[in-house]
Amino acid sequence: MTLNGYDSAFEQATNERAEIRMEIERLLNRGEMLDKLLECLAPFVSSPQAVDAPVTPEAPQGEVHHEHQEHQG
Repeated sequence: MTLNGYDSAFEQATNERAEIRMEIERLLNRGEMLDKLLECLAPFVSSPQAVDAPVTPEAPQGEVHHEHQEHQG
């Protein structure tokens, strides 16, 4: 494999990584908007404790946000 092949693979991986980061940012923004909506709706539902529940058992929302902040710098 020539050096051009490595350059091409590197560029492709870099572009894909940028797309993934943009999608993560979009989803984080969407999640923040949903959090605000849930806070507004919480007084009107019988079980508002679900508002603070983690998104998934493996990656609670706080950890996902921390991971995102760590990679921005």
